[in-house]
Amino acid sequence: MKNTIINDLQIQKALEVMNQYLPLDLGEIQKIDFVLSNKPGYQINKDYHQIEVHYHSLNEAFAAVGYILTHKSKVTYKVSRVLSLESLGVMIDCARNAVPKIETFKEYIIHLSLLGYTYLGLYLEDLFEVDNEPMFGYMRGKYSKEELKDLVSFASHFGMEIIPYIQTLAHLNSIFRHNDYRSINDLNDILLVDEPRTYELIENMLSTAKSIFSTDKINIGMDEAWMLGLGKHLSKHGFENRMSIMTRHLDKVLSLCKKYELKPSMWADMFFHLTTGGYLNPGVLEFSDEIKKSIPKDVELVYWDYYQTTEQKYTDKFTSLKTLTSNYAFAGGAWKWIGFAPLNSFTIRSMSFAISAAKKADVKHFVLTSWGDNGAEASIFSILPSLIYIANQFYDDKLSNDDEISLLLSGYTFDELLDLDLVNQIYPSKEHIAVNPSKYLLFEDILLGNINTKVNMNYKFYYHEITEKLSIQKDKKGSLSYLFRTLYDLSKVLTLKSTLGLDLYHAYHKDDRVELIRLTTEVIPKLLRDLSKFYESFKYQWYLENKKIGFEVQSYRIGGLIKRIEEVESYLESYLTNEISSIPELEERIVNLSEDDDPYNGTSYNNQFSKNITYGNL
Repeated sequence: MKNTIINDLQIQKALEVMNQYLPLDLGEIQKIDFVLSNKPGYQINKDYHQIEVHYHSLNEAFAAVGYILTHKSKVTYKVSRVLSLESLGVMIDCARNAVPKIETFKEYIIHLSLLGYTYLGLYLEDLFEVDNEPMFGYMRGKYSKEELKDLVSFASHFGMEIIPYIQTLAHLNSIFRHNDYRSINDLNDILLVDEPRTYELIENMLSTAKSIFSTDKINIGMDEAWMLGLGKHLSKHGFENRMSIMTRHLDKVLSLCKKYELKPSMWADMFFHLTTGGYLNPGVLEFSDEIKKSIPKDVELVYWDYYQTTEQKYTDKFTSLKTLTSNYAFAGGAWKWIGFAPLNSFTIRSMSFAISAAKKADVKHFVLTSWGDNGAEASIFSILPSLIYIANQFYDDKLSNDDEISLLLSGYTFDELLDLDLVNQIYPSKEHIAVNPSKYLLFEDILLGNINTKVNMNYKFYYHEITEKLSIQKDKKGSLSYLFRTLYDLSKVLTLKSTLGLDLYHAYHKDDRVELIRLTTEVIPKLLRDLSKFYESFKYQWYLENKKIGFEVQSYRIGGLIKRIEEVESYLESYLTNEISSIPELEERIVNLSEDDDPYNGTSYNNQFSKNITYGNL
């Protein structure tokens, strides 16, 4: 890059910053002229060693750079590309223990800018410093105002916005651990509507956000408050129509947004839930005129859905939503909230239908959410194939080079990055579904099992093959090789553990003491060694990307797993030396095997750690 002349000083300086995070090789290009244009999108004219780029916004200039870097082998070309949206964002969950470092986000912003995204959303809950609220985000690794301002400033160099996603109704369970906030807890994780202190807190959040972020956009949450008005509000005020509670609260929050000149969006689900009792119920919903009139026009309603595998189901929801408001958007999902590994293949499958429906519904704002439910174990970089795929779908051309952009950003081809999914794909079907065996099989107790999940003796053979494949990827010289190392070590663990509970069960009931001795003296010790290696590689990944606070949950989980297996090892030794005459857990256990003709080998979606380790109270 140092030999390439850039005519625009602002862009040149931004490229120099970018080069510190992602070495840029412009090859034989001697000169790039950037020209500001009134025409949306970007146009590139390459003539051997010189390039002219016309761009409408700074963000589009760097999307053009992404194209240039991935088409270096073409000596001449003319292209014109326009994103078929007003905004395309990625939202990262920072509130489920994994709090990405600011430096991690800076690298992420560079990736997003080269792919053509227009903003990065930060899902914060209580993970940001709020004026007059010292216990807000206490011991959770919250971002200081200075940290966030630094990130906003960095993003501006590339024409990227940073948009806060906060909560003003539910999903604030962490704050209710503190006495300061218990008086405004309605029920579960829901704020108490109509209480003055509630609106004092919300105003403090909004005013602080206004002082930090340069954008006037903000997402105010308000999703999944399923028990709204049924706790302390019911005790204080008696039963009230819950839609009335919802809309009254929304009006109060919107008045505060107006006070601070913020343009709010919110998740749309509560209007569906309070009407039908289920957000994702199928079919087209008819809302009453009363409800339609109660929806303010100055808030954008965001339809979120990450699950459907037919276009019609998305279309039906858009049809319903458009009867409520003309101010709407869509949020899809990049599946990384199901354990240590992502589900890029299922993201691509589900989002292909969502995007088709969104285009027909004339959606102008699309955000790809990436949540961190139950621990946020997977890396935010593990969804890179999903980010590449989604961005490409909003350029209505076939000009993208998936492999080249993948290699540029990670050192791996697009298909190689899809191998990050493998530890969840222990089935023969080629059509991928939303399952996460790599998490529940890791934590499932080897004596108790989980009667709600099916198991298959073939798991160990799948994990053996996956381990061999990942052993190649982990040794490549790519910036994301450490992700493959983590999943390689996890796959080694699961090669032994995925069927160990079954092996113990069958050997015990067959009174096969030779096999029980082998499992106790050979398999379990090796499993414990492999678990320790996995723990260290996962800790390295976490510490590299995230703040350290939050990892204590993983230490307790994986450390507890190791101690439990050591306990079972001792338990089995006592049985084999006749110190005890039986193993009651294996006497009582019911094994739930998958059917022989099941194309998914009984795999399922089970993301709650606590539901895999005990039938007792945790």
